[in-house]
Amino acid sequence: MSKKILKRALALAVAGAVVAPFGAATSVSAAKDGGSRQINEVPVEKLKQGGTFRFVQVDICPNFNTSAIEGNLLNCSQVMNTMLPTFIYFDKNAVLQIDKNYALDIKATRVNGKQTVTYTLNPDAKWNNGKKIGLADFVGMWNAQKKTGQGYNITSVLGYEKIESVKQGKAENEIVVTFSETYPDWQPLFGALKPFSLTATPTDFNTSWKEKPLVTAGPFKFKALDKVTRTITVERDPKWWGDTPVLKTIIFKALPQAAQIDALLNGEIDYMDVGNDTNALKRARENSKVSVRVAKAPTHEHFTFGPVTPATSDVAVRQAIMLSIDRQQIATAIQGVVDPKVKPNNNHVFLDGTACNQDNTGNLGKRDLTAANKLLDGAGWVKGSDGIRAKGGTRLSVKLIYPSGNDNRRDTVLLASAMAKEAGIELVPTLIPSADYFSKYVLVSNFEMAIFAWVGTNFPIASAPNIYKIGSAQNFGRIGNTTIDDLFSKANKILDLKKRCELANQADKEVYKVVHSITLFQRNNVVAVPKNVANFGAFGFTSIDWTKVGFTKGK
Repeated sequence: MSKKILKRALALAVAGAVVAPFGAATSVSAAKDGGSRQINEVPVEKLKQGGTFRFVQVDICPNFNTSAIEGNLLNCSQVMNTMLPTFIYFDKNAVLQIDKNYALDIKATRVNGKQTVTYTLNPDAKWNNGKKIGLADFVGMWNAQKKTGQGYNITSVLGYEKIESVKQGKAENEIVVTFSETYPDWQPLFGALKPFSLTATPTDFNTSWKEKPLVTAGPFKFKALDKVTRTITVERDPKWWGDTPVLKTIIFKALPQAAQIDALLNGEIDYMDVGNDTNALKRARENSKVSVRVAKAPTHEHFTFGPVTPATSDVAVRQAIMLSIDRQQIATAIQGVVDPKVKPNNNHVFLDGTACNQDNTGNLGKRDLTAANKLLDGAGWVKGSDGIRAKGGTRLSVKLIYPSGNDNRRDTVLLASAMAKEAGIELVPTLIPSADYFSKYVLVSNFEMAIFAWVGTNFPIASAPNIYKIGSAQNFGRIGNTTIDDLFSKANKILDLKKRCELANQADKEVYKVVHSITLFQRNNVVAVPKNVANFGAFGFTSIDWTKVGFTKGK
């Protein structure tokens, strides 16, 4: 993508459907067709053994600890997914499965009336320092993430705060996790498991993996970080006990979005996320050596508000901004070439094509300048001689930041700015260097209004609240209320899927009312790769298996 994009707190590309608690199915978001993934599936025995896959990113990972707020970026997860334990994954039909490389079995039951999950670990699973993956690692990850205020720079306590104990079971390789209350979406917990050495102290957790991951347990291991060439290299780990990867090495290379299509067509990289780059899409489709692969994906583009200013503290102003913007026009302009049927995204929690999706925008969903002007008039915002409103000496002006090297986000911002001006609202397009965009602005809430994308999960009811909860690290604008928090909390304490969806949608309606953020459109997973790339492409709602990625023979 033209940008780093943020993950919700739950792991995005976790690797299997385990038995749901007490026999109930709890994953409500996976697309019915698995997102119709396109990855050129080829049996590994038909692939060329070895080789290097060059995976392009916009920036290099600032912290390889993906459980830390600084490492909670998609580009960090993309690297670490090759090296960390995962206990579940989503197969080609987006059905949750156990990753038998790490767990022989995972069972959820009730013991003495309490929800209990027992992990039977694969005895062969070891960290590459020789230590077995075991109880200390689970306890360490739980202790680091079960509450804030301990000095650990965590992204979220979600799920971990509901755990009462983590103990050894009847056998050495059994881990028994007991919850203090019902928690339906427990499956992603302990995904991308970290070794105890990383969670032992806050200092270890926050800084010890900033330059490299020190201990891993996956098919690949860390080889090098080169900040000059902006590359991260991983290589086969000979201590890996599972299927030998087809590839010998993977190089994660940071390039500006604008330079990626030339690099791909010149044979310098083996993958680019085309996203909404219509120029890159056109050029890739016209090239006989390149394949464009597309799938429905759990990613949505949006404007989000930062900490409120004298202007945006007024909910009427935030509502008027949303009403002044023609989201359909923006979606068509930016995403229409990729998806001619694109429509605005009208749900923060459940994306189009998934269960429980419905329109929660209420009377804010369609552009209505009359309604916008009425709101602003009623709130005392008066148009000046230049057409921009003011109130009590405060100009209705909001800086809308966007990252450099991203034409689509620039165009989105410019379109929104022109639209809002018709209602007397000044949205000021503000360019930020892409390398600083998240670290110096979004992640530290140093903005008035920003554009980026959220990457969702297959457990949206559990992961979404972290973005809207009062006091959450991912609620960058600190906009919310107890009604929203209570509804999400109730949804995450029951097993009835229908009721959970109803509660989450009720919460989402409230999120729209306070205009925490303005949803724009759902993005398709659009990637371009050389035609000889196999078992890799547009994964949609499914998981990647890095041991199977490779190149076809004879090309």
